[in-house]
Amino acid sequence: MKKHPPAPTRLDSIIRQISPSWAFRRARARIQHDLISDFKPATRRTFEAVSKNRTRYDFKSTSASADSAIAGDQAALREHVRQLEYDNGQVAGPIRRIVNHVIGRGIMMRSTVAPDPPEAGTIIPRIDHVTAERFSFWAERFMDQWSKHADMRLIHSFYGLQRLACSALFGRDGETLLIGRISTRRDRLIPYCLELLETDRLRTPFSEIKNPKIRSGIEYDDEGVPKTYFILKRHPGESFIAAMKREDFEEVPAFFENGQKKVLYLYDPVRPEQTRGYSQFAAGLTDMQDAERYKEAEKFAALMAACTVAAIKTKSPNDFSSYFGDTPTAGAGEEGSGGAGYQRRYDFAPGELWNLAENEEIEFNDPKRPNTGFGEYMYNLYQGPANAIDIPPEVLTQNWRNLNYSNARTILLWFYGSCWIRQDYIINHLCRPVYENVVSWLIAKGLFQKNGVRPPWLQRKEDLLKSSWVPQVYRRWVDPAREANGRQTDLANNIETLTDTCAEQGKDIDEHLNKRARELKKMKDLEEAYGIKFPGPAKTAQASEPNADANEDTEDERKKRSLSVVRG
Repeated sequence: MKKHPPAPTRLDSIIRQISPSWAFRRARARIQHDLISDFKPATRRTFEAVSKNRTRYDFKSTSASADSAIAGDQAALREHVRQLEYDNGQVAGPIRRIVNHVIGRGIMMRSTVAPDPPEAGTIIPRIDHVTAERFSFWAERFMDQWSKHADMRLIHSFYGLQRLACSALFGRDGETLLIGRISTRRDRLIPYCLELLETDRLRTPFSEIKNPKIRSGIEYDDEGVPKTYFILKRHPGESFIAAMKREDFEEVPAFFENGQKKVLYLYDPVRPEQTRGYSQFAAGLTDMQDAERYKEAEKFAALMAACTVAAIKTKSPNDFSSYFGDTPTAGAGEEGSGGAGYQRRYDFAPGELWNLAENEEIEFNDPKRPNTGFGEYMYNLYQGPANAIDIPPEVLTQNWRNLNYSNARTILLWFYGSCWIRQDYIINHLCRPVYENVVSWLIAKGLFQKNGVRPPWLQRKEDLLKSSWVPQVYRRWVDPAREANGRQTDLANNIETLTDTCAEQGKDIDEHLNKRARELKKMKDLEEAYGIKFPGPAKTAQASEPNADANEDTEDERKKRSLSVVRG
């Protein structure tokens, strides 16, 4: 029903005579007021999922900041995932597989310093071909030598530290902490080395809890850049530290005096302004816990079903409960006797016969545990943890049954894709900063100059630090014939390079080509020494076969050709 505007009052008539514009504004304001008063908001919100109606009242939401949302349970979550890694193969196995495909035997550095083109200007010192080649050679050699003693405690190589950092970052903790130290040992190439610590030691002293610039053990400057890291001198799990005063901490500056990174704190933030990381298993732990409980329930149900041999059915339960004794007694089974005296047994023996009353029958147990839907339900539950850590469920559970080539290849490509992203993070946040520190120390110690290299370090630092990092990862092809042909096509069409192909197989291009050159030279020398010819690769079969009748050999011709091949 259409609503009419309100009727004018006597005051409205007086105002209209004095000022018509004032009367018009007064009438318009009254109409707007009535419309607002009669407005009824919609019963549904824009987003139905947060409507808090009868079917969605219990879904949670948070308005906490990124740090506040994880601060309360971060330590408990980290400890829980660590315990699962000890006890549960569905956690320990995926972490190890991620490390094996992200790091493998280690991510190796290969210098890619390029000489300046002729058209480059002369404002800054030039890098000629000789300087580029010599710098790359000695940089790789020094880096390989330093990697063997990269660990401050001399337990791991740089590649071993990469594996430990990767397992903590992408597995149990969601974060990892490395500190650049200056060692006083005389047998090191350079004093610079690394100390890998558990992030439990990164905490805020009690005396600094109210300091707004210190968050979760990290002090930030006015621009939000990490300035100081507060590291407990002892792990909190070794002994109870009652006070955790400021003197219980080591205040480690984030940068060296030359501006290079001293502290490498790695974590994968989910939200902006997040300063600490947490385990990627977090989003899938509830499904994993449900899977373990369901598996345990099915296991006990299967054990109980297996222990139950048979069940006796009777139409006289009261008589059944009164049976006792070893042999039938007098009057047993007679009318009115109640059937007392029949033997009751609770186990089976070989060849034993049971004595049943006329109103009893036996039903042997046929256990069907686990039930037919057990495998499918478990697979659905493990999809949560698999999606949480971004790997396929087949890789998480190592269940490769009923998969063809296309399925397996799709799954592996998905898994390799997530590993490549993780590799890129490790390279940019761990490998490159460490390499920059190592080269800076090599320059400071004059090791390049002693070997006849005069790199323009101060003016061309970024150009001299150019490098590629090759993961030594063992990845075999699913179908070698198909994938080798596809790779050959990509190389022929300049879609990929031999360097990329070797890197995907965990090989270094220089080392691979040197090995291949030595093999070819050895084969050539043996051919000349013994007067033989090594067989070449098998030729690809033609798409269309020639006419068999037109090229059919006689038996004598085949024998002659075979004999000539043997003599040759």
